[in-house]
This record gives sequence, structure tokens and C-alpha cells, in this order.
Amino acid sequence: MRADLSLQQAPPFSVPARFLVSAPLFGLIAALTLLWYGPEIISHRWTPEILAVTHFLTLGFLTMSMFGAMLQLLPVLMGMVIPHPVLFSSLVHTPLVLGSLSLGLAWLLQINILFLVAISFLGFSFTIFIIVVAERLLQSANRHVTRSMMILALVALLITASLGIYLSMGHGWQSFPLARQLTDLHLSWGLFGWVLLLIMAVAYQVIPMFQITDEYPVLHQRLMGWAVFVAMLNLSIANLWQLENLKIISIALLAVCLMTFALTTLWVLHKRRRQLADTTMRFWQLAMVSLLLLTSSWLLTNLINIEPPVFLYGALMIHGFAMSIINGMMYKIIPFIIWLHLSVQNKNLRDKGERTSQVKVPHMRKIIPETASLWQFRSHLASLVLLLLAALWPHWFFYPAALVFALAQSFLLLNLSKAVYFYNAKITELSAVT
Repeated sequence: MRADLSLQQAPPFSVPARFLVSAPLFGLIAALTLLWYGPEIISHRWTPEILAVTHFLTLGFLTMSMFGAMLQLLPVLMGMVIPHPVLFSSLVHTPLVLGSLSLGLAWLLQINILFLVAISFLGFSFTIFIIVVAERLLQSANRHVTRSMMILALVALLITASLGIYLSMGHGWQSFPLARQLTDLHLSWGLFGWVLLLIMAVAYQVIPMFQITDEYPVLHQRLMGWAVFVAMLNLSIANLWQLENLKIISIALLAVCLMTFALTTLWVLHKRRRQLADTTMRFWQLAMVSLLLLTSSWLLTNLINIEPPVFLYGALMIHGFAMSIINGMMYKIIPFIIWLHLSVQNKNLRDKGERTSQVKVPHMRKIIPETASLWQFRSHLASLVLLLLAALWPHWFFYPAALVFALAQSFLLLNLSKAVYFYNAKITELSAVT
């Protein structure tokens, strides 16, 4: 059963909006970096430029938008109030922006001091966020499965951030040992721990709510998060102590979890009661297909022992899966909170007997028109296809892929900015008559 909505506890509009609107800016920065440096940056996985692009996307786009979404969904879905939300969001958002930029520039410019600057900003942002949100979750009387999965996601984020800080210290201080063997663990905990677990936790709530579907199977909800977390723990132990059999078992368990989640989500969406498809549903479907392709190619390359194209897994997991879901969710979260805050403002005016001062609140689907989001989805899909082709034939497809990727992020930024402008105009209108 979904947690009860606590609409009156929603944070101010600026709290989630600042994170969500910042995300496509980093997506655009990543795309422009690809265009500037050209196909040589994907010649192998350790080029400084591809590491910069990866962190612009994983920190600047994924984590940025996931923080914003959590600050909105925790009070509304879980009834958990974040203390002093505007101050708290500023303390998290500003150092996250500065830290993400510093880390990307540290890779691009090879300036060691920037790694230390990034550690300081990102360490502060993550520490504040994890401590406050974890405390709220642990103190909550809500026992919905989303709560426990969010706690697991925060633990995964803590592990990811700790490994990342340790690796960055190796780049920032020449006397500090650079433990490259931890890089795969850092990446795995970030993508399959933090990102995947939080997406699962949110999916159990928002897909039935927004897409008018049945609930996920109870057993799926109770076991899937723990299975992923246990698989990641065992994979970490196997990598650190060179336990090949445990590594194979862990990979198999993780692959089963990924495919089960993807297939279940596609089935739940297929059986939805609302027959009219919207852009958010298309993004979810694209994400699940990408996850299936990722898992299949991952198992195949391990089974026949071949080295996959450097760019392939990243394109499928980061762009195809994670960015697709977050991109689609933005078209629900931003219109929803605009509709919510304007509706609350109108209710307050009605309670005061000032009905003539109300503003017209359009339907959520009108705040960001379906045609605008659909065109952005098409450019996002085209950029994914081109990125996958670029992984195989970089000299033919790399520049078209980067260009269309930049176009998709520009469309997203434009759509979100127009929605924010609409909200500010309505608030100004309300202020003028009260």
C-alpha cells in the first residue's frame, strides 16, 4: 500500500526546484565537454576527460536531481518534515554545485588542488544530507518499504562518497596512495547501490500513483532492495579479497535483481488502468529496456570473456537507465509541486473569503505541455541510440551523439525553466492582489 500523501507538509517550491533545474545544466556541460574533446576521450575508460564527463553526470545530474526529489517526496509521500528546509537545501545544493564543478575541472585541467577543493565541498554536502535525512527516516513511524530502501540507498551513498573521497585524495596529494583497485567498487556502489536502490524505492510509490497501476508484488518490494544490497556487499568482499567464486555468485544475483526489476516494471506499466500513455511512462519504459540491454550485454561479455566497448555500459546505465527515469520524473514532480503550491495559495485565499483574488491553476499536464516533453523525449531517445552507436563506431557517430545529447539537455532545461517562470508569474500575480 502506498504511503498516505501529506500535501500540507510539502517544502517551499524553491527547495526541490533549485536541484531539479540545476541538473540539466550539468547534463549540458557534460555534452559540451564531449563535443570539445572529441572521440579520443573514449579510447579507454581512464581518460581524464571521460572521468570528468562521468562525474558531471553522476554528481551534477543524477545526485543533484535525486537530492531534490527526496526533499520533495519525503514530506509528501512519507510525512517526514525536514527542519528549516530552505536553509538546509541551500547548505546541500551550493556545495554540491561547487564540488561537482571543481571535480570535473580537476580532471579536465589536471590541477591537483581542485581535487581537494572538490573533496571539501562534496564531503560537506553529502555529510549534511546523509545525517539529516537518515535521522528523519530512522525516527519516522512510517514503516513503508520505501523507507527501508531509502535507508539502504543512503548507506550506499555513504560508501560511494567515502570511496570517492579516498580516491580523490590520491589525486590531490602525491604522497597519498592512489588505490585504483577501488574505482570499480566506487562506480558500482554509486550506480547499483545509491542510484538503483533509490529509483526502486521511488518506483514503488510513484508508478502506482502517477501511472494508475497495480502495486508491485509484495514479495518483490520486501526482498529486492535487500537482495541488491547483499549482492553489492558480497561483490565488494569478492573484489577486495580476490574470491572468484563469490564474485560470480554476486554478479549473478545482481543480474537477476536487475532483470526482475526491469521486467516487473514493464509488466506493471503494461497492465496500467490509464490507457493514455504520457511522456513519463515512455521514459520509464526506455529505462527498463536499457536496464535489460545492460544486464544482457554484461552477462554475455562475462560469459564469453570478451572486453566490451568502453562507452557501452556507461551509456546504458547512466544515460539509458538512470537519466531516463529522472528525466521522466521531472515532468511529474515539477508540475505537481507547482499545482500543489498554487492550489494551497488559492485555498488560503478562499479561507479568508477572498475568492476573487484566486489565480487559475491549470491541469498538471498543461504546466509543461505534453508536446514539449514529447519532443524532448525523442531527442533523449535519439541521443541514446547515437551514444550506443558511438560506443561501437566512435569516428562515425561520436559528434552526432554529443550534439543531440546537448540538444536533449537544452530542451529539458528550457521546459523546466518555463515551468518555473510560470510559477513565479502566478506568485507575483497573487502578491499583487493580496
